[in-house]
Amino acid sequence: MQLSSTLDTARKHLDGVDPAALTHARDRLAETGIARLGFLLPYRVKRSLAAEALTLVEHHRNWESPAPETEPARRRAIAVEHNEVTARGHCIPALYDCEPLRHKLTVIATEPVLPCPAPRRFAVTRRHHDDSPTRWHWDDYAFTLVLVVECPPLEEGGFVQTVPHTRPDRRHTEINRTLTRNAIHSWELNPGDLYLLRADTTLHRVHPFDHGRRTTIHMTFASTADLEREQASSTLSSGLSNARRVMTNHAY
Repeated sequence: MQLSSTLDTARKHLDGVDPAALTHARDRLAETGIARLGFLLPYRVKRSLAAEALTLVEHHRNWESPAPETEPARRRAIAVEHNEVTARGHCIPALYDCEPLRHKLTVIATEPVLPCPAPRRFAVTRRHHDDSPTRWHWDDYAFTLVLVVECPPLEEGGFVQTVPHTRPDRRHTEINRTLTRNAIHSWELNPGDLYLLRADTTLHRVHPFDHGRRTTIHMTFASTADLEREQASSTLSSGLSNARRVMTNHAY
């Protein structure tokens, strides 16, 4: 499907989304920190996104592959980052900038869902069963929209686990305490599933899996508070930098 056709299909579908489905998703996000949004994009669009993701991963693997004599014994997790997705992808960057999509996400989140700084906006990741397991963590930005491209069946693991309404602990010293004091929710997901995670206040991980691989598209969005915090941090850093320059201009 061509890019213009993909975007047109997405926009038309978004215009016709049932408000009741948005209300249900809003309630689920508020309650559990995660909302399944398979209804938000049609199958044709998700198929185009998945095909692009798989192409990006294969190109990344070929580009990174060492010479046969230095081939590692074990595969590594793959992360196709923002710059490579922008350079070689079309559907993923275009959908990220799709205003009707952000509007629907804003309705679900009950607050503005905004683009985050460019290097963190989107990525394609692939993990294999023998990679190091994903640790429990919080994200730096408020919202993560995930499309599952490939995943193992439930009996193999690889499902998502969440602990909503938790306080981020950047030093990871209190994660075990958080896990023992709060209910852990587990979510079965299948290829083609789309979900929104309140990622800054929902402790989460992907459960280890026994076989196969898990490939996903991640789109990261910011809250107003995220951008205000970054602006304040940037202003403070600039002020300190200027102060150092002024001080070094004086002879003592």
